[in-house]
Amino acid sequence: MIHPFAPSVFRRRRAPFQARPRVAACLTVMVFSSFATTCAAIDPAADPVATVVSLLGSDDAELRSIGLDRVRNALRGQQATKAIAELVAKSAAPRQIELVRALADRGDQAAVPAVLALLLASQEPDVRAAAVLALGHLGGPSELAVLRTSLASQDPERTAARQALEQLRGADVGKQLVEAARFGEPALRPTVIEILTVRRERGAVADLLGLASDSDAAVRTAALKAVAKLGGADQVGGVVDVLLKAPAGGERDEAERTAVALCTESRDRNQARDSFLARFKAAGEADQEALLPTLGRIGGPEALAVVDGLLADPAKRPLGLKAITRWPDGTVCQRLIEFVGKAESQDERTMLVDALIRIAPLPDNKLDDKQRLEMVQKTLAVCDADEQRGRLIERANAIRTVEAFRFVLPYVDDPKFAEPACKSVVELAHHQKLRDAHKDEFMKALDKVIATTKTPELIERAERYKQGKTWERKKS
Repeated sequence: MIHPFAPSVFRRRRAPFQARPRVAACLTVMVFSSFATTCAAIDPAADPVATVVSLLGSDDAELRSIGLDRVRNALRGQQATKAIAELVAKSAAPRQIELVRALADRGDQAAVPAVLALLLASQEPDVRAAAVLALGHLGGPSELAVLRTSLASQDPERTAARQALEQLRGADVGKQLVEAARFGEPALRPTVIEILTVRRERGAVADLLGLASDSDAAVRTAALKAVAKLGGADQVGGVVDVLLKAPAGGERDEAERTAVALCTESRDRNQARDSFLARFKAAGEADQEALLPTLGRIGGPEALAVVDGLLADPAKRPLGLKAITRWPDGTVCQRLIEFVGKAESQDERTMLVDALIRIAPLPDNKLDDKQRLEMVQKTLAVCDADEQRGRLIERANAIRTVEAFRFVLPYVDDPKFAEPACKSVVELAHHQKLRDAHKDEFMKALDKVIATTKTPELIERAERYKQGKTWERKKS
């Protein structure tokens, strides 16, 4: 029978040992010697809690690791939890962190008093952060005030407090966080709103929509972002009110993004879209003009019918163009191509071409990949400037086909378009199935990118893809 505290090497299957016989023999002696020491230190017949306490007090890291594993997975009952928790205050800082993390994983609320006492007593930043995270696992509404205090601290405690509040359990936690978002410390209110969003506190949406009209600009912005993720059709009217009252610029743009998200991404997006259209049709002329960009970004057949009516009226044609150039998909590309040929000014033509550069490569349920690439090629033909052509070549990587790859590759040799073409080649090479299906072509193309681009990141990515490795986009 294998000893219950045996190291994992004795309890798991391992691949056959490949070392030289003499080395293997030496290592085997060392492992068995270590195991013998462990067994000598542990009496299986002794009290389990006393045994674990003894292990946790050892200077041997392996023995402590065994003890911590027993805390997490083996000992049962609140009395055991309390006995282990009593060790926290008596331990040195590194051991305190080990114990607190093990107690958090254990999940017994009986450890809360000891963890809370540690947080209040310790001045060590890493110890405090570990205690805060543990309270997020173990605590409830009673610990929320302490965690809010930690939220105002410096890192790593502040980051730990945010994570703890995002996972803290209890029926009243959401309500208390809403109160903190409404009346709490001004500098922390936007962060609390973000925490409510991560927690998916849909019951707070009405309060969050009210905060979208707060006197604090940071609170307004955070509230709109929260409503965009948590709200639905019932919030459309309120968001429209905020949008119409917001001055042109960042806050109106945020309100517009929120309305678009409700109408295109929420669970009841169809009803939300209907609510927005009803509000648009009932609005006065000035409000309709302010809402047109949002209407265009929402898109859909009903919105297109409204835009068509504007385009048919010479006096309202500029408004219709303003809306259609913000369309979210490729369904309007052919119309935009036609409008470019009928543009009444260079500014109007530039606006239409810029819209095509953005829209032409986008997914479209009416166009297949081949047709989308053809639309990109048509757009290239109406571009007026190399800057526009370069942007389009870079955007073409949204079409993940070998034909799109072959379309952009020749531009690597043109100094005017080399960098955007290199980026498109590398972005397409990022997709392993596409790259592997046409390996020879991609390997040659990546060599050309490495020799051409002046962007270190593209060189790094190209080299990794040539080796069959992955690459993760760096977080901004």
